[in-house]
Amino acid sequence: MLGIIAITLVGASPARADYAAMIQPASGRVSYIVGGCSSDPRPTHMGIDIAGSAGSPIVAAYDGVVTTRVVNFGTTGYGNHVIITHASGYTTLYAHMQQAPAVALNQTVTKGQTIGLVGNTGNSFGAHLHFELKRNGANIANQGYSCGQTVTMGHAIPMDFPGLQSNTLRTIHETAVHGSAWQKMSTGQQISSSVFTTVNMGTGWGDILSISGGYLWHTLVSGGRWVTLNSGLALNATSLSAVHVGQASPQILAVEDGRLMHVWGDSNGWHKGWTGISTTGKVSAVVMADNSIQAMINQGGTLYQVWTGGGAWHIGSTGQPVGDAFEAVYMGGSAPQVMTVLNGQLHQIWATSTQWVTMSTGIAIAPGATLSALNMGGGWPQVFTAEAGNLYQTAVMNGSWTRMATGTPASGPIDAVYLGGGQQPRVYTAD
Repeated sequence: MLGIIAITLVGASPARADYAAMIQPASGRVSYIVGGCSSDPRPTHMGIDIAGSAGSPIVAAYDGVVTTRVVNFGTTGYGNHVIITHASGYTTLYAHMQQAPAVALNQTVTKGQTIGLVGNTGNSFGAHLHFELKRNGANIANQGYSCGQTVTMGHAIPMDFPGLQSNTLRTIHETAVHGSAWQKMSTGQQISSSVFTTVNMGTGWGDILSISGGYLWHTLVSGGRWVTLNSGLALNATSLSAVHVGQASPQILAVEDGRLMHVWGDSNGWHKGWTGISTTGKVSAVVMADNSIQAMINQGGTLYQVWTGGGAWHIGSTGQPVGDAFEAVYMGGSAPQVMTVLNGQLHQIWATSTQWVTMSTGIAIAPGATLSALNMGGGWPQVFTAEAGNLYQTAVMNGSWTRMATGTPASGPIDAVYLGGGQQPRVYTAD
């Protein structure tokens, strides 16, 4: 594996450091874009409406200075709102906040800092964030949003931001059971994005594939210590999912520039090719019983299945709703299962012989949670969620879904791997 990675450092194209520099300011469903949606055109609508839970946090999409702060609990205009001015001519507006903004006029804020709460003040007809994104006065948000799309606070806005940098360093941490308690430890490895995935390659640790500075990086344990190696493959992915199919290197499905890409490594280096499928949502891949790869995709809030056959990739809608927090897991049969958060509850989605079915587990999940699911045996998936800064484990115990606190902190996206042997999984975060 090390040999394959080492020889791929030559010939990579320059990275676009400005890709996905801004992050989603809130979690929820996009109900309107600039100009409205086809089902309800609103020519005078100047921003992105993200329908979410009242009282859930709103964060700054990027570093900047608060240049407008308005407190207005009335029923006109933007209600409680702020405007943040950023570098290179960018401004963002956050409207209809539930309370007075949590930041002061002329205050410097950092990307991801909480600036208010989702609300319904001003000219509003339900809890949502009205988010405007402009450069030099021109609306540009429609480049990164579509009607019906589900977004998660803190995830990258998938569009180019010339003049900005997506170089905030994040440290990769591993949370695992040591002795009788969960413990979180730093790997000492850093990446400059929150886009990563983990895979069990049989080394006794989780291998981590991540996007940093526009390249694919591989973090693994070598010689008893963690190391991070540049694959040399230029990749501006907004979602990654890696699987082990018995080869020396993992195989990866990645969403890049609105296309689903297949990424693999061999003795000649790392490669990528378009599957022929267009998508802007998150992807989650699994290995099937016949060693083929299938995946599930969130496309505009609807769950799609991806599979291979006849030398080509295929995609089909399940017709089931899915949240941005979701992951596929293979539990047997002809299709993956999916665990996702819908309407504040953890749901399970699976295929019968005739149709796809969605059922709530009855487990409440906090707004803005991120999720990872895996097969540890026992006939049911296990789920890890990062909620409000803490890590939780959900599993079926005595016939019922049960949510348990691990007692360890977790924020941002997470991914977990099961290494077998009856031991607890290892959970990875980049925070």
